[in-house]
Amino acid sequence: MLRRGLAGIPASVRAQAAAADRLRVRADAGYFAADLAIAAVERGCDFGVAAKRNTAMWRAYAGIGEAEWADARGMPGAQVAAVDYAPAGWPEDTYTIVRRVRVEAEAISATPGRGGVAPSTPPSSPWPWRGPRPTPTRSPSSSTFIPANDTVGSGESILDVEAWFRRRTDIEDRIREAKLGAALRHLPSGHPGVNTVWMWAALIAGNLSTLLQALTGIDENGRAHAARLRHELLCVPARLVRHSRTLTLRLPPGDQLLPTVLARIRELPAAA
Repeated sequence: MLRRGLAGIPASVRAQAAAADRLRVRADAGYFAADLAIAAVERGCDFGVAAKRNTAMWRAYAGIGEAEWADARGMPGAQVAAVDYAPAGWPEDTYTIVRRVRVEAEAISATPGRGGVAPSTPPSSPWPWRGPRPTPTRSPSSSTFIPANDTVGSGESILDVEAWFRRRTDIEDRIREAKLGAALRHLPSGHPGVNTVWMWAALIAGNLSTLLQALTGIDENGRAHAARLRHELLCVPARLVRHSRTLTLRLPPGDQLLPTVLARIRELPAAA
């Protein structure tokens, strides 16, 4: 699968990426396996793979001192550290980056079936990473501690690498939106050609939803899923009235999202 994925990257893109840095493979815990890590290295890639929790991983996590954590990039309440731990059988120079997030009890949903209210707790997200190691600029409090603020390859710090890895959730959300919001899960035909057209239509619809919200700034407080966007923006009852050779769109009473979106679209600069 990794071989097929790399083969699908245009040669010009691969060359440009390789000139700036090594290619990187990013995967969630479902692909936590030494075979994937070894295959990535054999094909000239670094990797970051979300870890499955085990006793050795928790032991490494527990050994991180409070002074060894640094605030994460762009994620309030989160902290990052790195330890010189690698699962058995993984490639040489693998180490583990850990993110923890302190969750206050008030922020946890009390809805039945969603965990209820729990005491403040620091959930953790460890993942093995193989890439350039930072050159320590100060003496760590532990021999296994890797300073999160020190730079690795291409001038990045471990904090930068962790922020890059975290963006995989954006891709997962796009896939979920295509399946649930744009009906990608309902392929309508037994003919591959028809299903191919349906697939591309679903992917385009998902991208248009994302682009519309990003360009008009209506996703500042969180991006709306497709079902909500259709309800608030697309499937809005209205009347188109003609008066004095002018067309007027009359919306129902109350605050409406459509006028805001249309006004912001008109304010966008013309495409080059």
